[in-house]
Amino acid sequence: MAIRTKIAAAMAVLLIVAVSIIGFVTVQTVSSHLTDQLDWKLHGLVEQGTFSLSSPDAADGDTAGEMPYSEVAIMIFDDSGRLVEARSAGFADDPYSLPDIEGPPHTKDSFTVDSEGGATTYRAVSTGEVAIKGVSGTYTIVFAIPTSSVEATVSTLTRTVLVTGFIVGALGILIAWGVTRRGLRVVDHMVADAEHVASGNLDHRITAADPRTEMGRLSLALNRMVSRLTDAITQRDRQHERLRQFVADAGHELRTPLTAIGGYVQLYESGATPPGEKLDRAMSRIGSENARLAKLVDDLMVLSRLDEEVGGDRELVELAQLAQDAVDDAEVADSTHPISLTASRQLTVVANEGQLRQVLVNLLTNARVHTPSGTAIDVSVAEHDGWAVLRVADHGPGIPAKHRQKVFDRFYRADPSRSRATGGSGLGLSIVSSIVASHGGEIRLDSEPGEGTSIEVRLPIARLE
Repeated sequence: MAIRTKIAAAMAVLLIVAVSIIGFVTVQTVSSHLTDQLDWKLHGLVEQGTFSLSSPDAADGDTAGEMPYSEVAIMIFDDSGRLVEARSAGFADDPYSLPDIEGPPHTKDSFTVDSEGGATTYRAVSTGEVAIKGVSGTYTIVFAIPTSSVEATVSTLTRTVLVTGFIVGALGILIAWGVTRRGLRVVDHMVADAEHVASGNLDHRITAADPRTEMGRLSLALNRMVSRLTDAITQRDRQHERLRQFVADAGHELRTPLTAIGGYVQLYESGATPPGEKLDRAMSRIGSENARLAKLVDDLMVLSRLDEEVGGDRELVELAQLAQDAVDDAEVADSTHPISLTASRQLTVVANEGQLRQVLVNLLTNARVHTPSGTAIDVSVAEHDGWAVLRVADHGPGIPAKHRQKVFDRFYRADPSRSRATGGSGLGLSIVSSIVASHGGEIRLDSEPGEGTSIEVRLPIARLE
């Protein structure tokens, strides 16, 4: 059942119950009030206290025969319980039947009694045993008033309440249906928008309603949910694309040394490399390609661990000393690039020492590989705004603008030929970026063609207390 139907049905039930209760209470109250008025009138007759056989209601000074219409029926019983005299209520020529009372009542409280034949209902009261002027003995007088006027009033009121209740209920249901339909119109719009989004249009958003209303807050919440889902789907697709590219690039990188090794093995097996200088050269090339393959696998393992956020043990590391060690190692490995170190003072960071050493090695190796022989490399360690800044700058040819945003991507090389003479596996700077990110740091690149390249690594300085 639709929510507007449920609300309209609930309103209908509530209105019917409310109108029924109000009508019942109203009818009962009016009926009780009119009956009480009859009782007051009857008790007034009893309290007059002067009675006679000729005119029991002598207080009015009239006899029953002289009255064209009598509102009160009177019945007089003697002390033996015999009906001595009776006066009928109603018109003289068309009186009502007398109350069906066979003997004097034993109570002075008002009571209801039917007429003889049951055509009329009376409200009656008894005086008890009283004396009648001019007559010896005691008598019981019963005064009774027909309740036809009360019944007519209650009947009219009941019909009025039923008709009014039906009209009010019908109008209430129609108004509730209209208000509900108008109020839920925004829900219809939201459903249409949601179906539009579900059909694949993730850029579409739900029409926002008044934020002060429940529907408005719901629309805002749904829009936030759709935005987050869209971001999650986009991120998932991006990760899938990166994974696909990563697998493709890794396969390409692994295939090259494997192909070379396989080729030399086939030459050996075919006898094309007899013992001697040619075989030695082939074994040397196999060893070189095997070393390159091992290095590539090691880099992939490092990236895998970093992706799993396995940062290793952290300790206090003195950055200036670490930089000095890396510069000394680089000078021994390649004396064709003069390297200078500038460290204003000792700076301590909380990091994995082995991973920071790899950052320095990769940065220095990248600077040596991509600059001509004799190019100077400057290394500096300084403090800036609470960060320990490690800077490696070269004075080489620089990086073209179209490549600067991609140099930290995995397997990326600015050289489209992907030659290992002008670059390694394309994982060095990617490893640097992952390590720095896992340490809560930042990495910045500044390069201009012909002016060299500068890479800054920023790490939070350890606060020693």
